[in-house]
Formats: sequence, C-alpha cells, structure tokens
Amino acid sequence: LAQSNEGREQEDAAQPPTQNNRQVTMAEAAEIPTQGLPQQVQMGNAFVPFAQHPNLFVKQTKKGCIQEMLGCEAKTEFKVATMEQKEEDHMYILEDTSFLNRLCLGGIRPWEMNVSAGREAGGAPIVKYIRPCKLPAGGAKCCCHQEVQVQDPSSGESAGMVKEQCWYCVPMFDIIKPDGTVEYRLSMPTCMGGMCVNICAEGLCNCRIPFYVFPPTGGSSKDDKVGSMTKVWGGLGTELFSDADKFEMEFPKEATPDGKARLLGALMLLNQLFFEKSK
Repeated sequence: LAQSNEGREQEDAAQPPTQNNRQVTMAEAAEIPTQGLPQQVQMGNAFVPFAQHPNLFVKQTKKGCIQEMLGCEAKTEFKVATMEQKEEDHMYILEDTSFLNRLCLGGIRPWEMNVSAGREAGGAPIVKYIRPCKLPAGGAKCCCHQEVQVQDPSSGESAGMVKEQCWYCVPMFDIIKPDGTVEYRLSMPTCMGGMCVNICAEGLCNCRIPFYVFPPTGGSSKDDKVGSMTKVWGGLGTELFSDADKFEMEFPKEATPDGKARLLGALMLLNQLFFEKSK
C-alpha cells in the first residue's frame, strides 16, 4: 500500500500544475508556494513555467539602442513568448553586469541573467544564469572554455551548466546535468564529415541560422536532431542598426522543465558569442 501511495504521489508531481481544474499560466505557475515541500520538489517547482510549452519564442528588445550605436553594449533584455502566440510574453530576462565590463570586455564579459515570470521586471524568479569571464570561443582550446552555470533562484543550488567543448571546425557545446552527465550536445548542422557548416540545412535565402540540439552521442544533420535553436529574421531596420535578435526554440520531446531551463541558458550564451556585435 505504501508503494502504491508513493507511485500515485510521483504521478501527481509529474502532471502540469492546475488550479480549480484548469491549467495555470507560466506566470501563475511561478507563484505556486513551495514552503513545506521536500527539497527536490521545491527545486523542480522553480522551473514549472517551462513544463507546459514544447517551444519558446525569445525576443531581444532594443533596450539601449542609442548606446549600442555609440559602440558600447547595453544590458541585454529579452521577452519570452511561445511560437504559437508570439506577442503574449510570459517571461522576462535581464542581464545584470557593470558598465565597465560591457565597455571593456564586450562579448566575453561576465554576467548574471535573471529570468522572472511576467511581461516586465519584478515577477517571481524562475531561473538564474551565471557566466564567468573566459577566453573567446575558439577551436582547439585546451582550457578556459566558455560556460554558463544554471542556478535555482529559490534554493541557490546548481541546476547544471552549459559548456563549450574542444572543437576544430564547428563550435560545439554540451548541456550538462547537476550530476555532471551530458544531457544534450549543441552545434550547427554540418556537412563534409563535420568540417563545414551546412548552410542549406534550413533552406536558402530565408535568413535562418540554426543550432541543433542532438543526443549526448552527437549528430550532424537535421535527421539527427531532437530540438533546435534558430535565429530568425527580425526586420531590415532591426538587423542593420541593433543587436535585437529573435530566436525560435524547439525543445526535445522528452525534455524536463529543468532541462528546458538549461537549454534557454545555452541560447543566452549563443546570442552573446555569435550574434552580438555581428552587425
């Protein structure tokens, strides 16, 4: 009987959160109290807003566009919706770093990214990303690889990390669980035995730049991927005069809420490494 009750409790914990027999929104889910719950449930609850959605649409705002035109990076700010409802923002992301770091270190600067529920700042915290200062992304490095640490804001515990791997032709990153095991591998689609980026993977002349999520064993083609992160065209004015990029994220079908949080952290790192100051 005890085993049966334990099984029912596990099934209930796996179900999407409901309130009055209806599914709650991402913002409401983040407000669910966790006091008195076991530690592992509390940690999982921080990432509940990720549970309901198989994809995200991440939009960088034009915050500080005048500052960027003068040659200094502004604090990056994102609003997050879904690909089905791109104008209904559910999460808000803001970089926390100093002006001196942005001025002197540019794309390799250390930062913290705080993700909260709602359309604007001030919502319930969902996840925190911490990026230390490392050497620029580059091939054949033996140390100082780029990384982003993922943290549960409610407990301060590690929820894994994203780390650049040693690569030669095409950049490659690992999504790593808190126990150190590799959950996914992230890279652009390749051809010619992995020596070149396959620029035809998403079709030609559509201004889509994909990074594919592969199983831990890796992959190279669209057929091997289990998810994706794709930079999409943001409009002529936006592309020419600002760093305000837009991304489509498709999560692996089996991804857990904390796994999705790690993948969003990977997108924050990719944006800084490859798309800021590229215009």
